[in-house]
Amino acid sequence: MKRKHLISVIICLLVGFSLHAQDLHFSQFFSAPLYTNPANTGNYEGDLRFVLNSKNQWTTFANAYRTIAGSADITFDDLFIEKAKAGLGLIINNDVAGDGKLGTNQFYLSTAYSLPVVKKYNVRLGLGFYGGYVLHGIDYNNLYFGNQYSGEQFDQSLPTGENWSDSRLNYFDCGIGLNLQYSKNHISNAYLGFAVSHLNTPKKSFVENSDEVLPIKWVINVGLEYKIQDYFFVEPVFLAMFQQKYREYNLGALVRLDYNPVNLQSIYFGLVTRMRDAGIVCFGLKYRDVKFMINYDINLSNLSTISKGRGGVELSLIYIFIKPRPFTVPYYRKCPDFI
Repeated sequence: MKRKHLISVIICLLVGFSLHAQDLHFSQFFSAPLYTNPANTGNYEGDLRFVLNSKNQWTTFANAYRTIAGSADITFDDLFIEKAKAGLGLIINNDVAGDGKLGTNQFYLSTAYSLPVVKKYNVRLGLGFYGGYVLHGIDYNNLYFGNQYSGEQFDQSLPTGENWSDSRLNYFDCGIGLNLQYSKNHISNAYLGFAVSHLNTPKKSFVENSDEVLPIKWVINVGLEYKIQDYFFVEPVFLAMFQQKYREYNLGALVRLDYNPVNLQSIYFGLVTRMRDAGIVCFGLKYRDVKFMINYDINLSNLSTISKGRGGVELSLIYIFIKPRPFTVPYYRKCPDFI
């Protein structure tokens, strides 16, 4: 029982730190396009895209983080400028953390516009924006505090010594993003993304008269899709996030095999590392217009003493709808029979 309460206190401390310096994050950042960068809104081949992400972290030894997120975005071709693309999207995220059920609900709208800037080299530049409301809630009755430890056990009847003003808070949040893309003859596709979140640095605290704010987060993501041989592709990925003193670096690669029995288009295998924190093993399938991926995080941080290396499972599902296009017969001139 003591061990369980001690772990609860540790998780509460971790959650408190995350409120101050860390946002929701996904190991499959490459499968959460709108959350990673609003400039990705509408940036795909198709007409309508749905994305679902689910992650459970550290649930093997504590009631830690449970996250589910979804997005939908629509694309518009040739808007104002030939070969330009515009997008409009909706993002909904939900996260519940710790014994106090610290809840986070995010509702965002995003929009983006991209156009070719160097047609000769197939270079495109995109700009995106997101804005919306965030709501938080917490249940203090399920938490344990240092003042409630009698020396032998926790006694919730003792005063907490904390000055909580409310168990609910909400605020407006916004950010921007840039995306630079390059493609070459269906052999290689590369992208470089840069995003800034929480531009308005909203106040975020359950404590009365607190000046704590949600600090600006800077995100850089880089990716490449390169064709090694027919039906064999390698996709290196990189993500870096900076938020006050917090730093996170993700580096890895996916291998894609384009395999087509019974409409199965691709098989994915991947290894990613979140430096000094976790090793991430990925597997995925693409069937027709649906892409499914699963990964498992192997904990490599100092927390592995308690977790024994056990991290969490994360799932992603992406569906892209492509409406049928009318078939047009190419123009040709028939030669006379006598020639």
